[in-house]
Amino acid sequence: MTLRREEVRLMTAQRTITDEIGEIGVWLMGEFGGRVPSAMISRVLNASKRDLEGRIDPEELGEMFYALCRFRLQRIVAADERITVRIPDARLS
Repeated sequence: MTLRREEVRLMTAQRTITDEIGEIGVWLMGEFGGRVPSAMISRVLNASKRDLEGRIDPEELGEMFYALCRFRLQRIVAADERITVRIPDARLS
């Protein structure tokens, strides 16, 4: 079975996109790892990839993926910072 040039180019582009998305995941884990659990970061990465696949030109996917993931993670951090639990001072008798 021989592959046509277009199929080879598509496979190469897909491999490049997958590599780029993996690198972006590493960057975002480094940036948000101390503030957001890694499981949550993984869920954001997976959901963002699903939301963009097939809707964005493959050449633009990496940049849009990074921007969307970063925006979603920043919202999670901001929401977490707004939620504060205050424990009243204990009175010693």
